[in-house]
Amino acid sequence: MDDIKDNHFTESELEELTDLYNAMLTMRDSTEMHKFFVDLCSINELHSFLHRWQIVRRIEQGKSYEEIIKEISPAEEPAADKANDGKKSTGRVRGKARSSTKVSSTTISRVKNCYVNPEGGYRTALERLKEASGENNEQKQ
Repeated sequence: MDDIKDNHFTESELEELTDLYNAMLTMRDSTEMHKFFVDLCSINELHSFLHRWQIVRRIEQGKSYEEIIKEISPAEEPAADKANDGKKSTGRVRGKARSSTKVSSTTISRVKNCYVNPEGGYRTALERLKEASGENNEQKQ
């Protein structure tokens, strides 16, 4: 078992978190991983994960905060789509995920701070994706 060190979790929680990570590592492909994450997380949590990954990819491309916000945040809905037929609004649409949530500059800043860490998880994931696609081998030749 890997020794994860993180002062945000108790020793017991770290053991169970390691078990969760090991369960994730048993998924054989993105379809299995998707099924696992749909069971594990709410749709809103998945959208949050997705938004962070979209930000990472755009930071990697050298895009500005403004470009990232424009690309990831949804376009405004037409007024007709927002009509509620005179029903009192609770501010929440049942059964709909928050895919329409705008990405904030605070989230971009947080992601960028992690991205610039050469020992961080985003860097590891990006490097492994490049290795898997053969991109690193092509650049070295």
